[in-house]
This record gives sequence, C-alpha cells and structure tokens, in this order.
Amino acid sequence: MLNTKNTKHISVTIPVAQKTAYEYLSEPKNFPEWASGLCKSISPLGNGEWSIDSPMGKLTAKFTDKNPYGILDHYVIFSPENISYNPLRIIENGEGSELIFTLFQTEGMTPEKFEEDSNWIKKDLEELKGILINKFAR
Repeated sequence: MLNTKNTKHISVTIPVAQKTAYEYLSEPKNFPEWASGLCKSISPLGNGEWSIDSPMGKLTAKFTDKNPYGILDHYVIFSPENISYNPLRIIENGEGSELIFTLFQTEGMTPEKFEEDSNWIKKDLEELKGILINKFAR
C-alpha cells in the first residue's frame, strides 16, 4: 500500500472573473498583500526563485510559470531536503471563480498544527477575496 498524507482542500468563492483573479494571483509580488502565512515581503532571486521574509524567517519560494489552466502552485524551500509543495488552483465558477488550496499534513506535524495552518490559510484566502473584490468587482 502506498503511503499518502492527510490533506485538506480549502476553498473560497470569489465574485471576480477567473482570468482577472488569475492575473493578480500569478504575480508573486502580490503575495505579501494577502498571504500573511507565507510572506511579509518578497524579492526575485533569478531562475524563477524568490526570497521571502516569512513568519518562519528568510525562505526561498518557487512559483509555477504563468499558464492557461489556472494553476498557481508554489514550493516553499526551507532547505534543500525540506521543500513544501503547495497546490493552488483558480477555476471558473459561473462568472466568478473558485480558489482551491490543498494543504498536506507533513511528517511530524501534529493534528493541532495541521488545523492551525488550515485556519490560517482560510483566513488568508478570505483576505484575498476582499482584496480582489475591492480591486476588480464591479
């Protein structure tokens, strides 16, 4: 039997067109505006990598290249042997969009920490929803 991780899919419905929301989300420089769990500031390092000042200290992140599929995955690199994969998708939902983050419970993460991270992500996604509404909703 293959080993799998416990996961949570955390989503928020956003009354902003998917393409508009994707353009905003696919720009790593916008992450500090809404992703308080990931970064306070961000700057490019080159080779598709970014330096982030996070609540956990200075880290490196790598973001998925822009694409026509709504894929916004990113990797947070704590060290060469400790890389966190964070799947993020934005899909059409009628005239608006649905943003879906998949959280994996990593090895050694307590159920309490998993729940805490889940709640933080939900808060960040709600913050993002408010930003997108203020910037783009009619």
